[in-house]
Amino acid sequence: MKRATPWLITAALLVGAWLVALVTPDDSASVEPFIVPVTIDEAAAGRDFTVTVRDVTLADKVSGSGGWSAEGTWLVVELDAEANVDQFGMSFRGATLIIDDQSFRASERTESFLSTQLVTGVSQSGALAFELPEDARERTGVLQLSANADTRADSVAELEIDLSALTPVADAEVRETEWTHP
Repeated sequence: MKRATPWLITAALLVGAWLVALVTPDDSASVEPFIVPVTIDEAAAGRDFTVTVRDVTLADKVSGSGGWSAEGTWLVVELDAEANVDQFGMSFRGATLIIDDQSFRASERTESFLSTQLVTGVSQSGALAFELPEDARERTGVLQLSANADTRADSVAELEIDLSALTPVADAEVRETEWTHP
């Protein structure tokens, strides 16, 4: 028995080390974003912001301020948002739609909610527009909204959008950002 004891202890330690290795997260886990699920007309609070997606529209043409317009396949997202803690430097600089392995950043071709300065406790309304390829109409995408384009270890509000379930409209407006009316 004296000879077997060290072997049994060694085997138990090896099994224990193997179990620890199995449950240990990989190196990238420490910088993964904190996903905040979003549903239409429900407020979702992240670390820096609270967002409510009001509507999602698929359009063949969008128009914006100053008479700007563009044809193509567009997704227009209407939303309300406010800062939670500090309004200094708080805006949506990360507005991305991911379809399969492709990322589409919110368009900067017209005035939109992108990079709007948010205010603590006072909600603002606006819209984001995403220009998409024609074949995106039959797929599902994930809208990601974040305070920064770099989302490592930060809150990311995510909304899954089935584009094939949306009825396309001929023309959609990218509303100018304004204070939300309660």
